[in-house]
Amino acid sequence: MSLFTKQERFIILFLIFTFLLGTSLYLHKVNHPSFAPAYIIDDFEKKVREENLVSTSINYNLPLPEKETPHRWSKKELPEKKININNASLTELVKLPGIGPVYAQKIIEYREKQDGFKSPVEIKNIKGIGDKKFEKMKNFIAVE
Repeated sequence: MSLFTKQERFIILFLIFTFLLGTSLYLHKVNHPSFAPAYIIDDFEKKVREENLVSTSINYNLPLPEKETPHRWSKKELPEKKININNASLTELVKLPGIGPVYAQKIIEYREKQDGFKSPVEIKNIKGIGDKKFEKMKNFIAVE
């Protein structure tokens, strides 16, 4: 006596054949992207790019946090003698406390327009130099 009828055996064999055919087509598409539709080709190319990224090693060689030396800000060396702001060069003006290259250039432009400074307090007429900056530098500037 048979376990399945003729029709049931035919359906079971048909399902097994369909499963094997589908599996083999899928494996063929994965291994041969030219056979596959565009969305599978894009996935394949993405996989290849990812594999290339993994194969290239990046060596960062970053120091460990405890080995890092902290940056120490050094104070600007103050001028030893008073600087005449009517004839000082850019490099001399930069030595004044609170004055960088931009303000030094503004001082030079102001003194050329106004034919020099009449008093040290007149430096406060330059935009950006107020009472606080003037207090820091007043002992280092002179007008002769």
